[in-house]
Amino acid sequence: MSKNKSVGFSQHIKLAWLDFTAQQQLKGHPPAEIKAALNNFLSDQLSVGSNAQRSSRQKAISILAKIWVNVPQSIESFRDEGIALFKHQPKKTHVTLHWGMAMAVYPFFAMAAENMGRLLRLQDKVSTVQLQKRMCEQMGDRETVRRSARQLIRCWMEWGLLTEVDKKGIYAATEVQTITNAQLTAWLLESALIANKGQTAVLHNLVNYSPALFPFGLSSDYFTPNERLETFGQGVSEVSVAISYGDSVDNANRFNNKYGSQ
Repeated sequence: MSKNKSVGFSQHIKLAWLDFTAQQQLKGHPPAEIKAALNNFLSDQLSVGSNAQRSSRQKAISILAKIWVNVPQSIESFRDEGIALFKHQPKKTHVTLHWGMAMAVYPFFAMAAENMGRLLRLQDKVSTVQLQKRMCEQMGDRETVRRSARQLIRCWMEWGLLTEVDKKGIYAATEVQTITNAQLTAWLLESALIANKGQTAVLHNLVNYSPALFPFGLSSDYFTPNERLETFGQGVSEVSVAISYGDSVDNANRFNNKYGSQ
């Protein structure tokens, strides 16, 4: 139960804004410069003519920076691999990377994604009210929770992962995006493990029954564990996967040796 916990991800974030933020991080700019670049980039889109600290533009910058820039130290190597994937993967898969990072740093995002995924397994169409109800049951019945759930649905529509059907406020999933890249598969599954506080999971279940990954089609055939994941046998034919970060410096060195500096 997470009642009365902070929401954090509280407004509409466009895909182009996430792409811009990841590109700035890829260039190796320090956080202060990235935030300044974001402020300039968004100046004609949000809070036009205002630089107030609590403006919608500054809130958006805070969300964007938390996703790709100011991440917890424990997942910096995860973020860095995401940036390497962003550089080399086609643009159509970038939404997968933004989704994984948002899940890893925003528990509210991961919880909402899981609830939406569960609802979509039960029925073809989901209403805003249904998602809000589930989120309020877990986070407390607050207007902030209801508003933020509504904003996430707006994000997922703009990102091309949901579509409005029948009438306003009713949504269906768009076509599942099939992931066939082994590195991206492992990275995305890692995001689900991070969102679940690093709990061990059966690989088959993680690949096929992770409701929070509902927009994406994954296969264990394309799974190869990275240096932060380990697999081990459980039973006759069951394979489990767990996060094994170990020493963060060693992980960073292994990442740099494998992918080079950005």
